[in-house]
Amino acid sequence: MSAQIHEHPLIVTPSLCREFCSCGGEHPAPGATLYSGADAATVLAADYRALHGTRELLLLSDPLTHAVAGAQVLEALRGQGVAVAHLLLDDEPSATEELAEQVRAAARGKQLIVAVGAGTVNDLGKYAADRNGMRYWAVPTAPSMNGFTSSIAAVKVKGIKLTVPAAPPQRLYADPAVVCQAPLKLRQAGFCDVLAKVVSDVDWRCDSLLFAGGYCRLPSTLMAGVEKTYSEHPEEIGRGEPDAVMGLFHGLLVSGVAMSLAGSSAPASGGEHLVSHFWDMREPLTGRIPELHGLQVGAGILLSTACYARLAELDGRSLAGRAEAAYAATAARIPAIWGGYADEVAKQFLGKREQLLRFDELLPRHWAELVTHFRQVRSAEYFLDLFRRTGLDFSLTTLKLSADEFLLAARNGRAIRSRITVLDLADHAGVLEDAAEATLALLS
Repeated sequence: MSAQIHEHPLIVTPSLCREFCSCGGEHPAPGATLYSGADAATVLAADYRALHGTRELLLLSDPLTHAVAGAQVLEALRGQGVAVAHLLLDDEPSATEELAEQVRAAARGKQLIVAVGAGTVNDLGKYAADRNGMRYWAVPTAPSMNGFTSSIAAVKVKGIKLTVPAAPPQRLYADPAVVCQAPLKLRQAGFCDVLAKVVSDVDWRCDSLLFAGGYCRLPSTLMAGVEKTYSEHPEEIGRGEPDAVMGLFHGLLVSGVAMSLAGSSAPASGGEHLVSHFWDMREPLTGRIPELHGLQVGAGILLSTACYARLAELDGRSLAGRAEAAYAATAARIPAIWGGYADEVAKQFLGKREQLLRFDELLPRHWAELVTHFRQVRSAEYFLDLFRRTGLDFSLTTLKLSADEFLLAARNGRAIRSRITVLDLADHAGVLEDAAEATLALLS
């Protein structure tokens, strides 16, 4: 049986990891492989039959992803005589803890999970497989986010959107025609999401510098190796040209692997992601249906870069004696913003209180080196131009946001996670408000 198994290339090879690592630590072996071809469904089915015979698997999709790829996968698997339990989710499902547990229950006793889709479907499949100790394969249908190959899943727990550990898929099967024909909005969202690593990497560097963290240049070096395939081709991505869209898709896969190698989402998720999570978490309170994750992250990129630009102009010697008041002011606003979710948010913010209070001593001490990192970041206007060159009218209207809701996230998004980001630095330094207003002006 083993002789029939198709061996597919690793998305990132161990040799690259050894070459680019700067921390000297042990990184997880990058095990995710990718098969890319028009016959992806047929190859997946043949691989499954060779590895697992006809034993039952769980196929997970939603109506849209089933129409574009799932039905073909289902037909191919049944053509191989494989027993398939198909769980068809509702339109536009949300990755809540309750739905994730339903998927987990449906998967029990199955050989593995095959998820057909992108963000939410992938998170649900990954979460369920990880919690059940099962294997997991993915069939991406859009270049819309970098979570396909990451070792985390975004799940709402008690109303709070958390990133929880979840093993990435062992195998991915992609039909380039499906990926390239994904709706324009999904391509634009993926483009915004992959560009986040430019600012999130600086967040990670600053956090590591201040608190002796485990920064490693491996993730950023991996991404630098593929950056030109997407960052220099926004118009082509907008037009759906295959080389550019598949370059974007590959960049997103490498970005996810980079997070897995780091053992954290830090290489690709910093302050710019917090505003997106903030808006997602506020859905039950506001009734606003969140926009695509990547598009919301794009707004966060503009905010983060505006913060870095202002921080780079400051004299760090003036930043002592502010920490307690800055923490107290943000904490005091949590009850009014979050209502019944306030206790959960307050726990997250309390988790970094001790670090925030040390800003009084640590920021002046390390300011000169911090500024060298701040100045590596391009301007908000540079990123806005890239977004718009894909054909995206990037504005509050596009994001379905009011000015008040944007500013609320900009001023308070730092409270929803215990990770230190540029939003914390900017708030302590007194430039967050100005950065928020400047970003709002760009989006208005």
